[in-house]
Amino acid sequence: MMLTLVAGCSNTHSRDISQVGAGKLKEITLCESWRFEKGFPTVITPENSTNQGIAYYLGNFYETLVNSENGKIVQGLAKSWSVSKDGLVYTFGLKKGVKFSDGADFNAEVVKKNLEMIPKLLGKYNGSFGLVTTLFKEVKVIDEYTVKVYLSSPYYGALQDFAMLNPMSIMSPNAFNEDGTLSDKLLTSTMGTGPYMFYDETNGNMYTFIRNKYYWGEKPEVDKFNIKVIPDNQSKALALRSGEIDMIFGSRKISYNTFKEFSDNKCYIAKKSNSPFMTRYLGFNLTEDPFNDKNVRLAISHAIDKQNICDNLLYGIDTKADTLLSTSWTYCDVEIQPYEYNIEKAKKILEDSGWKDSDQDGIREKDGKKLEGEIIYKTGNATVDEIVLLIESYLKKIGMNIKIKGFDFLSRIAEIQKGNFSMAYEETYGIPYDPFTFVVNMNSDIAKNIPAQGLAHIKDSNKIIMELSSLVDENEVQDKYKFILNEIHKNVSFVPISYKKELVIFNSEKIADYEYNGQPSNVDISGVKFKINQ
Repeated sequence: MMLTLVAGCSNTHSRDISQVGAGKLKEITLCESWRFEKGFPTVITPENSTNQGIAYYLGNFYETLVNSENGKIVQGLAKSWSVSKDGLVYTFGLKKGVKFSDGADFNAEVVKKNLEMIPKLLGKYNGSFGLVTTLFKEVKVIDEYTVKVYLSSPYYGALQDFAMLNPMSIMSPNAFNEDGTLSDKLLTSTMGTGPYMFYDETNGNMYTFIRNKYYWGEKPEVDKFNIKVIPDNQSKALALRSGEIDMIFGSRKISYNTFKEFSDNKCYIAKKSNSPFMTRYLGFNLTEDPFNDKNVRLAISHAIDKQNICDNLLYGIDTKADTLLSTSWTYCDVEIQPYEYNIEKAKKILEDSGWKDSDQDGIREKDGKKLEGEIIYKTGNATVDEIVLLIESYLKKIGMNIKIKGFDFLSRIAEIQKGNFSMAYEETYGIPYDPFTFVVNMNSDIAKNIPAQGLAHIKDSNKIIMELSSLVDENEVQDKYKFILNEIHKNVSFVPISYKKELVIFNSEKIADYEYNGQPSNVDISGVKFKINQ
């Protein structure tokens, strides 16, 4: 289904514009696909949420000790930090005069409480959202505004992990019960130091957030924002068109043809992030026929026309991915010769390795086994539906019989953990988790997922990842990355498809611009800029 936009701007926006210009609250309304039934905690896992909950909005309510801006570590709630020469002790000097939205004081004791409880709250997912929480040995308060974190082993990506909003955001001491579990107060309260706080809910369909009066930083332009629950993406686009909402944020909520249509309408601004924030790719079950055959994987890598996917299906918004992890990301600028699109070469690779269509049914076979399998993926995104269908058609051309199987969020994870798949459409974790968390999860002792297949062809591969994690010398870290990225490429452990950019569409009569922050997939209300005459 394609949404058609007619020329001309809707008058339904005039009510909002007049309010902004008359000294009233500067207010905007966004949309989300789900309700925030689990409230507003900062640790969100598949164990405690069937969707991403409030994860994409955490930065509006909570803050971390440090932030990651384009791979560079900058101040957050800590004004300074230092690392011991052996990489085992991190000392954070905290900002003074900071309060949580419930009026509680921010200090070293609160940081200690949070850091000690995060691994417990993560439970079996400890390590899936950054390695550093698995390495906490002791958190010691030095004085009211100084805290030391002792690790059991050095970790080169520790500071990047400290910048991850989920799970490293700092909550008020009142967010915890005496036993350290999360208080039910979080069901109806945000309890952070960020610029906004939860105000009200309307029938579970509209959530309203207002300024945190205790916020210590520069005040953003928006006084108040609402999040309206609209499950269907086409309905989101219609709501923007009608003036019911002012903005749609996130590529998961915007089909690419919808983005293109709004781009062509002067009443709206459709904007993509400058840099990629994650990679689309195919992963394999390397323990299952026929995908344990490197030649099959190599043929697949040559059979998929990535440029066509980017130019036509994705309207030139994504860029073709030659490597799994973008060369623009930290440690990933490694020279690798990409596998070019060449369908005849793909056929020859299969033919030469014994995969032949003996019975002329269009499907190759070898040793009595058909060249077939399935691609599993998470449903709910029309663009992904189209991508996997197009990949299926490409593979059919080289004699592969591929079925498409869609699953909901949790069911797909369960299928992968049980090994009930042959191929999977996947996306990397996204900035700031990439590349650190992705590489860490190549250690199969930590996670049973697609990344864990990456180095399965190498003896003692888990040891290699552990060695990398404990390095402190930057040159040695870079050398390890060079080795790992080359190995997963040579082995065709994954087939990268495209580098994703984040998307936003907003009403240009009311909003002048949206500025992405260093973590583009996070909704940053402070990035909303109203028109000067508003």
